[in-house]
Amino acid sequence: MTKKSPIEELVELIGAVRRRVAPPESARERWLRSLYVPLLLRLETRALSRVEPNPYCETLTGEAVLGARLPAAPRILVLKLDHIGDFIVAMPAMQHLRDHFPAAHITLVCGSWTQDWARQIGLFDRVVVFDGMKRSGPAWTGFSPAVQQSFTELRLGGFDLAIDLRHDPDTRVLLGQVDAIHRAGFCAPADQGGASLDLALPNVEHVSTAEGTGRPLPAEQRLLLLASAITNGFARPEHPALRLMHGGMPEMAPRRYAILAPGAGGAIRLWNEARLQAVGAFLIAQHDLDLVVIGTEPERRVAEAFSAALPAGRVRSAVGLSLAELPNLMRDAVIYVGYDTGPTHLAAALGIPTVSVMSGIPCGDVWRVLGDHVAVVRGHAACSPCHLMEVSQCPHGVVCLDVISVEDVVSACRGLLTADGRAAAPVVSGDHVPQSRAAAVPASLP
Repeated sequence: MTKKSPIEELVELIGAVRRRVAPPESARERWLRSLYVPLLLRLETRALSRVEPNPYCETLTGEAVLGARLPAAPRILVLKLDHIGDFIVAMPAMQHLRDHFPAAHITLVCGSWTQDWARQIGLFDRVVVFDGMKRSGPAWTGFSPAVQQSFTELRLGGFDLAIDLRHDPDTRVLLGQVDAIHRAGFCAPADQGGASLDLALPNVEHVSTAEGTGRPLPAEQRLLLLASAITNGFARPEHPALRLMHGGMPEMAPRRYAILAPGAGGAIRLWNEARLQAVGAFLIAQHDLDLVVIGTEPERRVAEAFSAALPAGRVRSAVGLSLAELPNLMRDAVIYVGYDTGPTHLAAALGIPTVSVMSGIPCGDVWRVLGDHVAVVRGHAACSPCHLMEVSQCPHGVVCLDVISVEDVVSACRGLLTADGRAAAPVVSGDHVPQSRAAAVPASLP
């Protein structure tokens, strides 16, 4: 558990007293707001000035979230040493790679029996012949040390990415010898080159036999799966979610705004509400951003309580906004903060700087939000993933979320706000409380 500072405890105490003495929407609450909001903002700003590493939490950003992006004109090596039929089967995957890396310089290493086809197909800038395998004959027994040494002596040069387009693991040992920043292929034992892979697909040939149709996956399709995983991981084509934005929403007002999503469809996935409010206060006070709070109708109470704790006039509710309108609301947002939910994935897909506060309920490596402008903040918990549905089911008090501090999330926000060109803006003094202005959302919103 993260230990609260005296300032954080004071902030929570003031909030609790206010809710008891002056319930939300009451005349007394509106009168007290003018007194306690400036005080809370100043106290929270002081608390957030303490930058202390949190050993129980990690933040994944940039390449740690999505993987490396290759240069505009990368040098790519493709290893395809097997037989004539294998080469034909791999042609669609080769075409896929060329289509998605049109400016790349691609070197193919193949057997002498397929070199003419390799040149005629017109997909490669260089073809290197290496007869490490036999064209046909007795059962394959693997590469001898002498053959591996001969491969090293080819001196192929350096590459940004090296790919093995053989499904069987035997050629992965040669891929591991290539001088490459990144390597991709199907899984192989660690001592046979598998440990060198940065992107690895499992042996998929017979997965569908036991789990699905009862028929094995055709060889051409399994190679296309690998090629698709490579291009999505390294080329990152434009996300189709961008097509969801349209011209139907009114233009946004000139005020710059952040979107906060305090709901997650289940209480066990929710971070501490007061901490999320503190993040909202930071965005207002430190970056002069208005806030737009989104959510579904069942989450309206949470959104209203959240809005009531922040400065009047700086927070606007978009709870109940339809999914059709949500992409356009996100279009001009400076930053988005939310949980592991659909809208968070949408914000990241649209290229909005996105901070995802992630619980340990799902497998983080599988379900974390992906994007170039994404920060995933998650706590370390030995019991994760647990796939629990209710808070009462967790014997550890949902420690995977509780260990995440306000500063962890604020640091993630700060990193995106300073790194992203669209988000960057003059930062106001920590002692300055911005004057109330209308939130930058369409007038048609509730």
